[in-house]
Amino acid sequence: MNRFRWSAVLLILIVSMTTQVFATDSPTWSRATALSQDAYVAMEISDPGRVLQQLFQPQVKDAVTSHPEFVRQRNQPDFLQIMNLVQYFEQRFETDLQGLLQKLVGGGITVGIGHGEQVLAIVEAEDEKALHEIHDFLLMIARNEASQQGQADSVRSADYRGVTGWSLGTGQAHAIMGNRLLWTNQPQALTAAIDRIHQADLPNLTTLPSYQQSRQASVERSVASIFVRMDVLNQLPAVATGLDQQDNPLLTLLLAPLMQAWKQSSWLALDLDLEDLTLTMTVTSDGRADDGTMPTGFARSTQATDGAMPNLNVPRQIAAVSFYRDLHRFYAAKDDLFPQRTSGLIFFENMMGIFFTGRDLTEEVLAELEPQVRLVIAGQEYPAEIGTPELQLPGFALVFRMKRPDDFSLIAEEAWQKAFGLINFTRGQQAEPGLLLDKPTHAGVRYTMAAFLPPADREGGPADTRFNFQPAIAMLDGYLILSSTDALARDLIDAVQRESTAEVAPVAGSHSIVQLDGSGLASIVQANRENLIRQNMVEKGHSREEAEAEIGMLAAVVGSIGRVEITAGGEQAERLTVELELDLQP
Repeated sequence: MNRFRWSAVLLILIVSMTTQVFATDSPTWSRATALSQDAYVAMEISDPGRVLQQLFQPQVKDAVTSHPEFVRQRNQPDFLQIMNLVQYFEQRFETDLQGLLQKLVGGGITVGIGHGEQVLAIVEAEDEKALHEIHDFLLMIARNEASQQGQADSVRSADYRGVTGWSLGTGQAHAIMGNRLLWTNQPQALTAAIDRIHQADLPNLTTLPSYQQSRQASVERSVASIFVRMDVLNQLPAVATGLDQQDNPLLTLLLAPLMQAWKQSSWLALDLDLEDLTLTMTVTSDGRADDGTMPTGFARSTQATDGAMPNLNVPRQIAAVSFYRDLHRFYAAKDDLFPQRTSGLIFFENMMGIFFTGRDLTEEVLAELEPQVRLVIAGQEYPAEIGTPELQLPGFALVFRMKRPDDFSLIAEEAWQKAFGLINFTRGQQAEPGLLLDKPTHAGVRYTMAAFLPPADREGGPADTRFNFQPAIAMLDGYLILSSTDALARDLIDAVQRESTAEVAPVAGSHSIVQLDGSGLASIVQANRENLIRQNMVEKGHSREEAEAEIGMLAAVVGSIGRVEITAGGEQAERLTVELELDLQP
């Protein structure tokens, strides 16, 4: 890698490590005023110092520098050249990398993205002298490299309204105004930004009413924020299609409240905060919540005190999801929600017609279920007589509450047994082992489960994938549990009994609550590492070394997640809150 390329990479690295938006206004002009009203995304970091403090914590540095991929890259020529340049500036300014970045970007960063993939980034340095000196150094390297290649005119400059702009190649330009670096991938955007800076009466991003509204709705003390003009993005076919999802009933069922609000919103604001290795993101829009009159009203209660139930907790839990979803109303509105009937919907209707023969799916089945729906995913422990499958899948279960449990329990049990009768018939036609039904009792609750017979003689190798499943159905205290494993069904019987005793109430106003345990997810990735490597090699054509590196990176990312909590809802507008806690212990 030649001298010009590695110096350019460093400049990009410095800028990209700080790309977001909004800081304290300059005495003369705020960074946001340099952005055009045509920008449909504006990202701001108001306090890069807080971000740098988190990124340079010892446990973060240890996690990065000890990762095998970092160790491998550390000895590559390109990496060594970059580090030599970093060390030069560290010595020149008598600081470390964190201090150097603080000098260069500590004042804040603003980035706008507009039509034609136009990008304008404004980086505010705490140390103006350092900014100019590093710029001059990199400019010298660029000139020398261009001259050696016989392309001296590729590095050029021009003055505009007293500001010197530079271009180091086709399609990009930058300028320094005081302690601020302006960079763009389209030179005409630089002159337009300079015009807005010099003429306060010109329209700019801050004069947009939608931008002003988003700032008023923003979370206080957020370290970064992102403003999105949904009125512009909703005109793009890809975005409009993504928010409609008329061909995906499952996605509509899960995300309808958010998609409905975002479809009819003019702006979206994402506020980010970072404290003690916990990232909190709050998404707010001016899109109004469904008032219950639209087809998507199935995902919101008309009663202020109603909402999704708190999540259930079981041993070895990986994820838990709780929804407020009126399945009766959802299915009754299917013709409005999905004008074009999909193959998935037709298959679902055919199967339900078999399992609930003679009963109307809308009025006699889904109408029997309360709108609170919960999903639980948990790791498995495999008995010694079966062994561990080569592909290890977590157990999963759905938990409903029945409106008339005395009447509907038998109907659900009949449908469940029909389903497994069909499964056994199909497997029998294919000469594959079938499931045996049993009626065990746990914690005083008699339930139904199905399991495959253990292998007659184990040779010590991995068990077949089918041993990931021991389906079970349990009903108690008005709850209906449908589980992929017997062990998870037992754990949920315990959890439901605890909840019934405690008389747990819904979380008012919330329609979606998600919890994820990173360590549990990491254990699944680690248990299936070899399978993932082989799949990577087949699907992407990678060598084993490349596949191991990619899966190793995935495992490292997943392993760094401590927990994730997501809540969505709101009395008037939709608000989504995501809290991600990192776990970087060695």
